[in-house]
Amino acid sequence: LAAEFVRLGSSFLTPNDRGRRSWPTCTVEDYRKLRMFSGVRPTPSGEDEYDAWAEQTTHMLEEWQCGDSVKKQRIVESLRGPAADIIRFSRAQNPNATSNDYMQALETAFGTTESSADLLVKFRSTFQIEGEKLSTYLLRLDKLLHCVFRKGGLQLSDMNRLRTEQVVRGALPHDMTAMRIRMTHKLREPLTFSELLKEVREEEDMLQGRNDTKSAVMSKAVTSVTTSSPEVKTDPEVERLKRELKEMKAEMSNLKVVSVATAAVQPEIKSTNYERANKSKYKGSSLAQRPKTNSEIPLGVFCYKCGEDGHYMRDCNSPENLLRVNKLVERPGVPL
Repeated sequence: LAAEFVRLGSSFLTPNDRGRRSWPTCTVEDYRKLRMFSGVRPTPSGEDEYDAWAEQTTHMLEEWQCGDSVKKQRIVESLRGPAADIIRFSRAQNPNATSNDYMQALETAFGTTESSADLLVKFRSTFQIEGEKLSTYLLRLDKLLHCVFRKGGLQLSDMNRLRTEQVVRGALPHDMTAMRIRMTHKLREPLTFSELLKEVREEEDMLQGRNDTKSAVMSKAVTSVTTSSPEVKTDPEVERLKRELKEMKAEMSNLKVVSVATAAVQPEIKSTNYERANKSKYKGSSLAQRPKTNSEIPLGVFCYKCGEDGHYMRDCNSPENLLRVNKLVERPGVPL
């Protein structure tokens, strides 16, 4: 019987009516509720800070396809404590307040006290930090840019252009990912935040993969050299030369030690020689005044004229005997 009723009811529908499905433009069940916000410091567990909550709420207000009264209701549902009091006071003063008026009242109470002009200057003077990824820098820029937007310092249509311009200006000069954006940003329309972030992350992943591959190749090369090095045979000739070089170094070090010791003893030798020279000079001057006797002539001294011992050539009266003199000269230990 139920199937019969369904068949009869469907017979009254036209083919176009059967294919058409109408959905309500705005129902209570088909939206995601906002995160909770109370304005209490420090932020309680399960709640967002104001900047994060305001970002989400501003975005959802633009996405919701419903009346302003429903938007206001959803904002109020997410508020607790001091934040709910702010909206209640605002509604009491202005019963016709819109959802944007609610957000403006919350911005005045919990947002930054800087003006839109100050925030825009702060945005313009934000630069990439050394070692910071471009994607992280882009997130910092977008957060400041939305603060300027909430303060009414710029139009929504200008956000993409300002974001791209600041990335080009504020990124590090040697950042490889930023170089691509610098070369192409004037050749196309400014990208949205999602498109720009996607492009930046893809470029970063490509560069990181290239660096990882290069590091892997280098590590394999080092490993192969390290493992093959023990198999290298040493040349015996090279080993012999190394030993000789080591011995020469040892001899050089010994020579340095001897030279240092000789230099230390040299002043004593000079002083001793000087004293001996003075004594011999004194003796020579005293002996020159009297003739030398045989007892005063040192042993081993002979005459270079006759070859006899006991006198000098200047005192010799004997005939010359060169043959005897030559034999005496050839003896070892004879002073010349």
